[in-house]
Amino acid sequence: MEETGLKLTNHSDAQLATLACQGNQSAFLVLYDRHKAGVQAHVLRYITQREEAEDVMLESFQKAFSQIDSYDPTYKFSTWLYRIARNTAFDHMDKSGRTAIKMPMDSLDNDLSLKELAIQDRNPEHEVINSQEYDELVAAINGLPETYREVAQLVFLDNFGYQEVADKTGLPLNTIKTKVKRAKENLIKKMDENEENI
Repeated sequence: MEETGLKLTNHSDAQLATLACQGNQSAFLVLYDRHKAGVQAHVLRYITQREEAEDVMLESFQKAFSQIDSYDPTYKFSTWLYRIARNTAFDHMDKSGRTAIKMPMDSLDNDLSLKELAIQDRNPEHEVINSQEYDELVAAINGLPETYREVAQLVFLDNFGYQEVADKTGLPLNTIKTKVKRAKENLIKKMDENEENI
């Protein structure tokens, strides 16, 4: 007999992921309900438009659930999920041709709407992950080859759009798009390597 959603709420994330691998739809729902606010707050660090962030959040869950069998329960489920969300946000920015990476939440004291959203899921673990990911992003950008570093800083840290970067650097728009794409690939690789070495 399949376990009900009510009973499943007492399960750990790893137990729920195991049940989800076995096709238990209720386990998927509990994981979604448990992590929705945290993932959305995490995505908002990268995507400033709330509607776009919600789309990216939903896409992140879709990706996570479609590859739930690749989750290794020896690691925290939230770390795995946030990694997927981060990569999905990068993919979204690459496709849209514009970016919206933001500074950490504590530098946005005047933005009440973002603070309210973050407060909805005031989980210390999520805050640590968010802070660590931002620090990793800055370190990864600083470690990029010089040809990509300036473009990556302008796009991923300073919120410049592709055309703004082209105007500032004097480089053709297509060159900027190529550099951003390669910088993004390098950043994801570097950040993934850092996680594997922890």
